[in-house]
Amino acid sequence: MIDTTSVTAEVGGVRILDSPDLGVVPGQVVAVVGPSGSGKSTLLRILTGVQVPTSGSVTIDGVELTRLSVGARAAFRRDRLGVVFQDPELLDELSVAENAALPIVLAGRPRREALALAREQLARVGLASLVDGSPQTLSRGEAMRVAVARALVAGPRAVIADEPTASLDRTNALTIARLLVDNARAAGAATVIASHDPEVVALCDDVIDLRSEARVTRS
Repeated sequence: MIDTTSVTAEVGGVRILDSPDLGVVPGQVVAVVGPSGSGKSTLLRILTGVQVPTSGSVTIDGVELTRLSVGARAAFRRDRLGVVFQDPELLDELSVAENAALPIVLAGRPRREALALAREQLARVGLASLVDGSPQTLSRGEAMRVAVARALVAGPRAVIADEPTASLDRTNALTIARLLVDNARAAGAATVIASHDPEVVALCDDVIDLRSEARVTRS
C-alpha cells in the first residue's frame, strides 16, 4: 500500500534525508522516529506528495507519486490520503462539522452528504455533541480529534501523521494515537506516524529509526 525505494532529499547539496525503504501494508501502523534534524518531517512531506525526493520513488495505493505533477499530487493527497499534522489547522469561520467535511466537499461530494459523513466520523472520535460548535471553543485535544476526523472522513486507504501528539498532554496524546491505530485496524488503512513519544511508538507495529536507518518489526 505504501512503498518507498531509495528515498533521499538534499537541500543546497546537503543530504537531509537518507531513508530506509518503507513497505506498509493495509492495517499496519509504522512509527518513524529519530532526533530533530533526522528527516522525519521531510520523509512525511515526501509521502504526502508535498515534497519531491531528490532521488528514489514513492508508491501509494499503486500510484507512483514521484511521477505526478504538482497538481496531480495535490489531488491525490486530497482524495486518497488522510493527513494529520501537529497543528490541527482548523478554520474558525467554519463549524466543527464543516471543518471535518472539508476534504470531501472540495472533492465534489454534495454538502449535505459530506456533513452527514463528517458527523459520523466526529462521533467516532467522541465529539458528537460539538459538531455544530465553533473551533474556537475547543480544547487543544478536541481540536486534534477534529483534525483526525477530517483526515479519516473520506475513508482513505493510507494515513500519514506528522507528530500529531507533540503538543498534547499525556492523556490526549494517547487518545489521538489510539484513534489512528484503531482506524488502521478497523479500516485496513496503511498508517505512518512520525513521533518522538515512546508510548505512541509502542502502539505501532514497526519502527523506522532514521538515525540508524533501521527497521524493527515487533513480534
